[in-house]
Amino acid sequence: MTEPVHNPTAQAGAGPEGVRCPLLWVEDDPVLSDWVAQSLQDDGWPVLIAHDRPQALQKQEREVPKNIACVAILDMGLPPTPGRPDEGLRLLAELVGQWPLLHAIVLTGQSEAAVGRQAVHAGAFDFLAKPVGMAALRQALQRAAWFAQRQQELLAQGRLHLSVSAELSEGVREASDQVAEQLIRHVLGCNGFNVTAAARTLGLEREQLYYHLKKFGIQRQASTDTPDGTP
Repeated sequence: MTEPVHNPTAQAGAGPEGVRCPLLWVEDDPVLSDWVAQSLQDDGWPVLIAHDRPQALQKQEREVPKNIACVAILDMGLPPTPGRPDEGLRLLAELVGQWPLLHAIVLTGQSEAAVGRQAVHAGAFDFLAKPVGMAALRQALQRAAWFAQRQQELLAQGRLHLSVSAELSEGVREASDQVAEQLIRHVLGCNGFNVTAAARTLGLEREQLYYHLKKFGIQRQASTDTPDGTP
């Protein structure tokens, strides 16, 4: 029996009372920062705005508990090295290390593919190349928020039995990856290992789910999922 397919775009990121999860938006260009923040606030997101790494960590620490679903949009080119992704990658690693349910979307304008791979390795949920339109940004944000809240809900309901083997010295990101892997395995099982249905349930594109299958070494069952995604 397969789990009913959810529609993650209906109220993506919204909790039981329709309140969206916290969103950290980090961008050093004040004009772009204000414009995007206003658009997202108009959509109902509670936006924390920061222009550099220290400010982002300070606001996140002050406003967002460590054990709740939350999302972030991070520009990789931050001061004092806006021409390189070093500061953005450092911020990403610090955020996912301290907020295990945080799902981050990174924006990169330099060597997009290479920096994107670095960001995903550091714990990013998704990456987008700049310039990016608001429609694409909203879709990525909806997917990240839905995924983060779905993890939190399944853990709270006991439907996802978390068994983390990562040592404390390894940090929280490894544990968070294990939660993500277990969630994906759970949803795949509930959907008869149909990748198309599982991707729809998770609010992901099929290509994104394929990436996670490869990342976690999850083998697709050829007998139940044909190349075109049909059972």
